Amino acid sequence: MLKNCVLLMMTVITLGQADAGVLPETPRPQGGDIVGSWVAEKIALNAYVPAGLVQAVSPLTVEGEINGTITFGADGSVQSDYRTATNISAVLLVPLSVAVHDTSQYTGNYTIASDTHALTITRENEDPLNYTYTATADSLHIIRPLLLEELLQSLSEAVRPLALNALSQHVPPDDPIKIVITFSKATDTETPSMLTADFDGDGQVGITDFLLFVEVFGTQSGQEKFDSKFDLNNNGTIDISDFLIFVESFGKTVNG
Repeated sequence: MLKNCVLLMMTVITLGQADAGVLPETPRPQGGDIVGSWVAEKIALNAYVPAGLVQAVSPLTVEGEINGTITFGADGSVQSDYRTATNISAVLLVPLSVAVHDTSQYTGNYTIASDTHALTITRENEDPLNYTYTATADSLHIIRPLLLEELLQSLSEAVRPLALNALSQHVPPDDPIKIVITFSKATDTETPSMLTADFDGDGQVGITDFLLFVEVFGTQSGQEKFDSKFDLNNNGTIDISDFLIFVESFGKTVNG
């Protein structure tokens, strides 16, 4: 199963443009069979923002990035190992920029309400996570409400109350901002090393991939040259452990 695979994808959403991945209306969960391992697709984040808020802060842009997988067991267990980073820029009298980073790395249990398609995840000594979802044979869409307090938490304490007060009137309590994270069904034939070590995307792990790896070896998250697709064990540093994973898959053909 694809438990440790880390795929990097970025989508830039410009609110108000139909072709930018913006949802024109609030996403409606449909439920479905959630059991299995799921990996993020190329375009992972979609955003729904109430029309009043879009008008109040226009122009508004959202950049979203997700890494990782999530697995739901038939026994009600769940194992999550993915991270999302959402950067939002808007104009509210003056330019405003906020960042929301969410790490979902845990083992727990889940329950589903069949009538509302609510997905509740419980973790030891942690508050429950409350989502809704839609699952098909090939894809899983987790719908995550985003509260204004969470959205603005990266602002300074001096600015945060003013921004919260100004924006609250544009977000009805029953129509919150929502982020939709889309996953596709992982297959048993996929392995983390074969998926991630083919850095140049030519279908084979070879010398070109090695040369690309050497260029970023030793870098850490936050440094200019760091690229998370080379961080094969997703620990924030491209080091010898990543090299050993690379060596294991060297010479192999992806899905071959």
